[in-house]
Amino acid sequence: MSELHNTSNAANIRQTLLATVSAFVLIASIPETALAADRDRPTIWIEGGWHFESVAGDADPFLPPLDASTRASGFPSLAAIENELGRTYGAEGSISFHPHGSDWVFTASARYGRSQTTRHLINQKTIIGPQLKQTTFQSGGLVAVPVTPTFPAYATHNIKNYESHAIADFQIGKDVGIGLFGHGTDTVISFGARYAQMNAKSKGNSFADPVATFEQGEFVFGPVHKYYIRALHHASAAVMERTDSLHALGPSLSMKNTTGLLGTVDDGQIALDWGVNAALLFGRQKAKTTHHSSVRDYGGPSGTAVQAVHTYTPVNRTRSRMVTVPNVGGFAALSFRFPNAKLSAGYRADFFFGAKDSGFETRSTTDVGFHGPYATISIGLGG
Repeated sequence: MSELHNTSNAANIRQTLLATVSAFVLIASIPETALAADRDRPTIWIEGGWHFESVAGDADPFLPPLDASTRASGFPSLAAIENELGRTYGAEGSISFHPHGSDWVFTASARYGRSQTTRHLINQKTIIGPQLKQTTFQSGGLVAVPVTPTFPAYATHNIKNYESHAIADFQIGKDVGIGLFGHGTDTVISFGARYAQMNAKSKGNSFADPVATFEQGEFVFGPVHKYYIRALHHASAAVMERTDSLHALGPSLSMKNTTGLLGTVDDGQIALDWGVNAALLFGRQKAKTTHHSSVRDYGGPSGTAVQAVHTYTPVNRTRSRMVTVPNVGGFAALSFRFPNAKLSAGYRADFFFGAKDSGFETRSTTDVGFHGPYATISIGLGG
């Protein structure tokens, strides 16, 4: 009986020792696995890409002296092309550092875009007047004949617009882990600083002679009456140039989320990336506008004689002030990612409220926005 009891105790001791050892091995294996996965993860990510964005934010139009008459005659106004700007194109890049054994991510990123657009509007038409009399020399004498007068009216506008912008971010982010918004989801919340620089320039001119009226004229030399047709018209010329800029810096906050859709990262995963950002920027806003215009009145028997010249006082305005510019934005993209590489393509928008001094004669502010498609490629280094 004593031997059976001893045998049972020995078996219990062996089972207890085996369970204890197994538990220690299991517990020890968990951090080793996590550490191994952490060691395999790249510590540095380098990203580069391009974007093709539209620019929102029109400036107040400059209207030449005869703009109302030009539009009333069916010609387009200079304002029709004054704010036309093609899509910006540019590059972007970032570098991120994610230390081993840490949930913190340190990121520096920047993007630059520019656009230059030239537009020309050249319009002509013939104004036909009422039938009048004009004296001509025929068969050895002066004869008054009926004539339908015409006038070559025109409006010509030219504008060249240039825009460039640069946005830089320096952020420290916290990886809040997997599962915040569901299985297979990673989320990084970041705070830091954003710098924004925007520059715009426009230069244009307008020449128009859009309206003409016709009058019957007559010279009397004793018994001889000589008839002629007088064309009355007004020609305008105007030149304008404007520049504006913003340089601003301020605190920023952002959240980026990646949710796996198909597959695994090791074998190649299709994922949905999305994010939102906000910043409050403080900086200096500048604007400079110049323009000068004149109108010539034509008349006389030939319609080419200058009757009067009206020269408008040239305008030169320079403004500068400190401003606060709120900024909000967001993006959504599909990505194809591996442990050490990632390809992404999506759509992004960033809006800066009151960023542009859009006034011509006096200060007026306009919101500026950049929105459009983008694509990036990322490479992971270290491990």
